[in-house]
Amino acid sequence: MDYLKFDTNSCVNCSACLRNCPVRAIRFVDQRPQIVSEMCILCGHCVLKCPKNDKKVITHKEQVKELIKNNPGKVALSVAPSFIANFECKSFASFKKACLDLGFSFVEETARGAYYVTKEYAKLLDSGKYPILITSACPSSVTYLCTEFPETIKYLAPVVSPMIAHARILKKQLGEDTKIVFVGPCMAKKKEADGFDEIDYVLT
Repeated sequence: MDYLKFDTNSCVNCSACLRNCPVRAIRFVDQRPQIVSEMCILCGHCVLKCPKNDKKVITHKEQVKELIKNNPGKVALSVAPSFIANFECKSFASFKKACLDLGFSFVEETARGAYYVTKEYAKLLDSGKYPILITSACPSSVTYLCTEFPETIKYLAPVVSPMIAHARILKKQLGEDTKIVFVGPCMAKKKEADGFDEIDYVLT
């Protein structure tokens, strides 16, 4: 599945995306950039560095609208804590109200999931089984380690991210038939969500 697309019509062949890709996942074919999807870790560097804004994250806004329409009162929104830096609101309460007005039936910060993930990290450290423990809620970082430094995989904490943990909590609280949408700044969350059944869509 594609998570990122290039609008090559306005590409000026500056190679900024190629130069800034940390995993060499961009190649040029007929003087146009292409993503090597099996190598891409969805870190977003090419999106940020493109002077023409040719790199776009695939949106699922229309699919989420349909999800809300077809499942009235059963679509919950998990909100990354960075919302405060991306939206013009003074508090989570105002952001929550806006999301409820859009049709979401339940809105809560993903931080609730992070609380339980942190507790699981503590248990692993206290067990003494992990002299080295790598923890990260960032799917790009995890993918980077697994592809570039496979010898580190054994040190990765066997714990899901706060996004997945929160989705599981919401399913248990609101019912297994509840649809879950996550919103956050990281495009790699889209790919992570596709690896689990708990998340229906990710909005970036």
